[in-house]
Amino acid sequence: MKSWKKSTTDVYLDDIDFHDALVERIEVKEREIIVELESVNILPGHPLNPYNVAKNTDRCRLIFRQVASNQAVKFQEGDIPLIMNCTDFKSLEILKFVRFQSDESQIFKIFGADDQFCEWDVRAAGFILQWNDFMGDAWFVGWEKD
Repeated sequence: MKSWKKSTTDVYLDDIDFHDALVERIEVKEREIIVELESVNILPGHPLNPYNVAKNTDRCRLIFRQVASNQAVKFQEGDIPLIMNCTDFKSLEILKFVRFQSDESQIFKIFGADDQFCEWDVRAAGFILQWNDFMGDAWFVGWEKD
């Protein structure tokens, strides 16, 4: 099993930018879902980011803990949802990652593109994000705000 140098949780979701993150692999286990990602961006407000700008990580792993359910849909022509297994995503790119509180669990909604627009809802207690190093500035550092 690979060990990771850095680890954070969903407590810091607002300091993690998943936009444009590419999913390399998804593994569903009994009570957890492991998502291998090419990288994510850690914003300057995150306690593990010592820099004053957002930084891009190396390959990382997102683990949804105590998963109660998950449902993935791909939107076909005419916005008709096609229910699918999350492990059937071929090249999922995350466009938006949001969280909603629901009773004793949370619902994480991932909006993305996988040759069609798609949505993946995961009901879980939370998540852990693990990575090793920062590789450089996030793609949006230095861009003008409109």
